[in-house]
Parts: sequence; C-alpha cells; structure tokens
Amino acid sequence: MSNLLKGVSSLKVKEVPGFVSKYAGENLTKNKVEGRLTSWYHRYKKEHIDTGSFKPFQDLVVGVFLFSYVISWPKEYAHYKHEQEAKLAGGAAH
Repeated sequence: MSNLLKGVSSLKVKEVPGFVSKYAGENLTKNKVEGRLTSWYHRYKKEHIDTGSFKPFQDLVVGVFLFSYVISWPKEYAHYKHEQEAKLAGGAAH
C-alpha cells in the first residue's frame, strides 16, 4: 500500500487513474491477496491467539460495534434529517 501512495504522490492528477489501475492489476490478483491474508492470519494467530491474549476478544468487540454502527447509520441519519426539516418548518421534532 505504501508503494501505491509513494507512486501516486509523484504523479499529476491526470496520470493517477492509469497508475492505480496498473497497480491494482499487478498487486490485487487472487493469489497475492489470498497469500497475504493467509500470512496475516498465521501471524495474528501466533502472536495473539496462541498466547492467550485478550486482543482477539477486543478486536471482536470493536468489529461488532463498527459493523452495527455502519448498519444503523442510514436510519439514524434519516431520523436526524427528518428532525431538522421539522424544526425548519416550525413543527415538533417528535
């Protein structure tokens, strides 16, 4: 990822889409992504799960929180917009 950012930083705006497309074609192949995920998982398991660390539980809790926040955001935003429109119209918010 840092190679992508380094490469993009030295380009003109018109050249960025072509560079990103070329980078994605070379580095986001199924085999490369699969290999990176597998090595990440083995490293994570060795460092945290096998040692009995609290981090996997902490990661799970944070992940569930972020997932639920992302899922509920559109509905909450709709409620907020409705409340703002009601206030502008002079009506009660609820």
